Order: sequence, then structure tokens, then C-alpha cells
Amino acid sequence: MIRRPSFTALKALEALVRCGSVHKAAADLHVSAGAISQQIRILETDLERRLFDRNTRSMKPSRDARELAEEVSGAFEKIDQALQRLAKITSKVQLRIATLPSVATRIVFPRLSEVRDLLPEARLSFNYVHRLEDINYWDADVLICAVDSKYAGDGVAQELFSGEVRPFASAEYLKQNGPFDAPSDVSKAKLLHDFSIKTWRSWFERAGFDSSDAIDGDIFEDFELLIHAVLANQGIALCPPKLISNELDTGKLQPVLDFSVLENRKYIVVVPEPATKEANIFANWLVQSTNNGR
Repeated sequence: MIRRPSFTALKALEALVRCGSVHKAAADLHVSAGAISQQIRILETDLERRLFDRNTRSMKPSRDARELAEEVSGAFEKIDQALQRLAKITSKVQLRIATLPSVATRIVFPRLSEVRDLLPEARLSFNYVHRLEDINYWDADVLICAVDSKYAGDGVAQELFSGEVRPFASAEYLKQNGPFDAPSDVSKAKLLHDFSIKTWRSWFERAGFDSSDAIDGDIFEDFELLIHAVLANQGIALCPPKLISNELDTGKLQPVLDFSVLENRKYIVVVPEPATKEANIFANWLVQSTNNGR
């Protein structure tokens, strides 16, 4: 039974056939000529056949040797390519981004190709920041979150856009259940809540309407779930206009009344101090993208 030859012996065979002489093969592999000859003898023993004609000054490869060397050369090339790909992957800088899901899905992801063009050597990883209090425990290269006052955490913050919210509903919901000309009309609608009923309660107080018996409706942990419920004609929700700009442009969502709350809320991007080059590039790109109204 033929033994499987060693990797070293196959390398010696490939180099010897390619280079044409023992000394050239030895120089190519940075070993002695004796080592090449020894590996060829081992290979011939394992394969149970002569691979070279030793009756001439040079070792002339047989047909079997040439065919085997060609296959081995192709295999070595594939191995080299795989190792190069691995080296390229492992050499990439990982940019860890902790973000509110709403900002990621509605602002970052639609423009992700721009980020890849700016940071071709970076691998992006995204983690969720669900609630405002989560910002006190972030461990990432970039943080995207919302604050109701000035950011007082670690790192350097830049403002992205206002978190002020207003009531919006689908055109179909307004058609079927409207009109909503006053806060009293809104109080009779199906109200949809982001996290809790507090924001709607604040909205009714701002509108000068006693909502103590009017706050009802479903609560959604995630803003994207909330928006899908609104688009499915399930009720009225309080939303930051910036995060639903596409739906407003296409007419899928429409404003209900002009009263707004959370005027002090700001969406921000934060990088540690000092920050990596990649983190600064990403943060500055995000600020420019949102402030340009894109």
C-alpha cells in the first residue's frame, strides 16, 4: 500500500521539476542540495516508483514526476491564495458600533456601501443599544444613541439630529378613522407607544388635554416594530420626523397634529477619547450624512 508522502517531499519534487536542477531547487527552498536529494528518495520510496533518471548529470523527471509536480504546483498555489485571503481578513481593523436599531436600519444600513468605500480595510460589527440608560455601559469604538439633555458620558459626542416627536399615522388609518382635528379626537384613536405611555402622556399635556383616562394602546420595545405597526394601519404613533423621512416623502405616513414633545432629545454619535482613525472617519461621515438631509 502506497504511503501518503510528506508535504516536505512534495515541495522538493515541485521545486526540482520547476527549477530543473537540484542546486537551483535547493536555493529556491533555502535548503541544502543534499536535503533535496534525500526528500526525493523518500518520495520515491513512499510512492514505490522511480521519479527521476539519474543516468545523466541532471536529474531528468519522468512523466509521472512531471504530472505529479504539475498537480502539486496547482495545489500549492491554491494554498497560497487561501493563506493570503486569511491574512487579509485577519489584518482588517474591526470597528465596533453600538447603536440604536432605528438609526442603524434607517440611516446607516441604506448607505453602508459608502462606509465600506471610506473604510475598505475595516470589518464592521453592530451591537444594539436599546434604552437610554444603556449608554452608561457601552463598550465599542462608536456609540449611536439618544439623550434627553447634554451628553455627560465618556468620549466625544456630536449631534446627529433632533429627537423631537410628533404624531403620525398611515394615510389609510386617517382615511378610515379620521378626522383628527383636536387632541380630543386623538385621544379616541388607537395609540401606539415606543417603550412606555409616558411620551403620549407628555404630548397630551403639551396639547392642554387631560389624558388620564385616554392613554391606551400597544407598547413596542423596538422603534422598527412600532413603525411597521403604524404602516399596517394599527394606530397613531409619536415619531422623530428624521427617522421616517422615507415614509413621509412617499406619503405612506402623514402628520396628525402639529403638537410636539421631547424637544430636548438629541440623537448623537460618540467616540472614545482617544478614538481610532476608523471611528473618527465613521462618526464624521454619519454627522455629515444626517446634517445634509440625506
